[in-house]
Amino acid sequence: MPRMDLNVPFAEKDDAKRLGARWDAQRKTWYVPDGVETSVFWRWINATAEIDVWAPHYFIAESRKHCWKCRAPTRVYGLVLPDSHQTVNPDSENSSEDTWFQFGEPTILIYVTALLPSVAARMAAMTRHYRIDFSKTVGGSYWMNHCEACGMKQGDFELYCEPTGAFFPMSEHDATQIVLHGCAEPFGGCADTSYGDHFFESMRQVPPRLPLITGTVD
Repeated sequence: MPRMDLNVPFAEKDDAKRLGARWDAQRKTWYVPDGVETSVFWRWINATAEIDVWAPHYFIAESRKHCWKCRAPTRVYGLVLPDSHQTVNPDSENSSEDTWFQFGEPTILIYVTALLPSVAARMAAMTRHYRIDFSKTVGGSYWMNHCEACGMKQGDFELYCEPTGAFFPMSEHDATQIVLHGCAEPFGGCADTSYGDHFFESMRQVPPRLPLITGTVD
């Protein structure tokens, strides 16, 4: 796992040190040493990137569909957060500081525009077909899937927002076709959240090529 640097204000350095962070005098930054639980540093992780969604751990979801262009079958990927995730409260837009709200249910992310480097590295280890690209439909760039056969973009709306889409199961049976690869490290990103009955409890957790967390999506 890449080293996780922290953006710790001077007034909070003692708190960071007490939790286990170390000071890199050469780079002049605090960081999380190997073997130290990273989730306790979330408030300083959030400050290192454009972050409006955070979680102590996360899942890379894997499903399948047929490419709309070449019709070949292709694997597609997404990001699922447990019910302990937090998002920036929209009411904080008029405030000088962000306030965070913790939801009581899991979510699947859509239109992801930013990821912590550690999360991006995990996804890259899983697939090279989930990457930043420009969408004429939304008029901007976001992390999206691409067909493994022809490389065509597979937009988020069809995958996540259309009933029976690859990540929009309509039954428990459909949800069993989605595989969750657990990642035991903090998630940080900028994205929209999608709630509702996605039958998360029916999605399959299998031993992946990534470190797994134990337990269910909770």
